[in-house]
Amino acid sequence: MEMRTQATILTRLLPKTGKVFSHQDGDDGYYQAGWWKGLSLANNKVRFVTKTLAGDVVVIDNATGLMWVQDGTSAGGNNGVDLSWSEALTAAFALTFAGFADWRLPNIKELFSLFDATVSASPFPEDLFIDAAAGGKFWSSTMRTAEIGYALTLDRFGDINPEFVADDHFMFAVRGGV
Repeated sequence: MEMRTQATILTRLLPKTGKVFSHQDGDDGYYQAGWWKGLSLANNKVRFVTKTLAGDVVVIDNATGLMWVQDGTSAGGNNGVDLSWSEALTAAFALTFAGFADWRLPNIKELFSLFDATVSASPFPEDLFIDAAAGGKFWSSTMRTAEIGYALTLDRFGDINPEFVADDHFMFAVRGGV
């Protein structure tokens, strides 16, 4: 009989998915790999910290070092109003929020790093982020390589889709990490 021990997978700076139950040895719940360097759930560090800065609420992701706007209905989410890709880039770039003026639209990997598979109405952890998307899609700054005129979005199912840049979708501004 072969004895196997649960391996520690070091995936520094890659966020955990949040899965804590294992359905089969070797699945994500079994390893719980991610930022916390393979420590057991009881010993995990806090990944997200919510702070109020200059009257605005932000979420700091300790795994990636990024600061996110918490509320998609605030100025950092264009007050919950959807925009074309170009308008979203411009709005994020021009944003002054929480005392900072270096906001931007996240690239697709940064945006996906927030994805929470346990949430059904939004792609983001519901206890941390407030959005007005009601099942909509969120723009990333990443343009599709194969086709000019299409940029990548993230939807509530975690699907990454190319969308025509003139279409209107939601935004969440981010800062840091560049």
